[in-house]
Amino acid sequence: MKRSLLIVIVMIILFLGQAQLQKKLARFESPEQETLLYLPSGKYLKPLALGYDQMLADLLWMKTISYFGDHFMTDKEYPWLHHILNLIIDLDPLFDFPYFFGGIILSLEASQVDRANQILERGIEAYPEKWQFPFYIGFNYYYHQKDAEKAAPYIEKASSLPEAPAYLVPLVGGLYAKTNKNETALRFYREAHRNATDALVKEHIQKKINRILSGIDNYDTGNTDTTSD
Repeated sequence: MKRSLLIVIVMIILFLGQAQLQKKLARFESPEQETLLYLPSGKYLKPLALGYDQMLADLLWMKTISYFGDHFMTDKEYPWLHHILNLIIDLDPLFDFPYFFGGIILSLEASQVDRANQILERGIEAYPEKWQFPFYIGFNYYYHQKDAEKAAPYIEKASSLPEAPAYLVPLVGGLYAKTNKNETALRFYREAHRNATDALVKEHIQKKINRILSGIDNYDTGNTDTTSD
């Protein structure tokens, strides 16, 4: 096993060194950037792994942690983080740590919200039942881009998935209300109220419904339904 892995590593080094690095060496000052730039996409990297996809993904994951740590302690710039994470996901789509890491770190630390959400979208494809991935996309839209309208559908999706925390339900209604969609918020709250099994959650949802109906949480300039189920 160790010998086979060594062969894979040597092949990749030779491929990167001879086929790519020397070709445009003068264009880049940092050896680290050269190495990361010429890592091929997962489409081309997988055949080089010779069946050791997960093992190579683990090696790249260790490189990712080292890369992030080095830059976190120095310039706090992460131009290749998104690229490496995508490579890892290409090699091992069921390796869930890169999705969480990319979705959080790329937005909070690297200010790359769109790239963070792209990683999270891939997480949804790999794990459609995990509520955390749509939740983090919604969080990124709302917290970083101040876009409640884009955030709301993702939080709503997250709230409908298994093991989603109860607090997501009222959060969704509040997001819709803030986007001048009180009718949608009321429909969502009422459906949530019907399906809630916890008495305290039902009480909290009913209070939110009452606030919208009374105009306290009314951000809609149009007509609002004044009848309650």
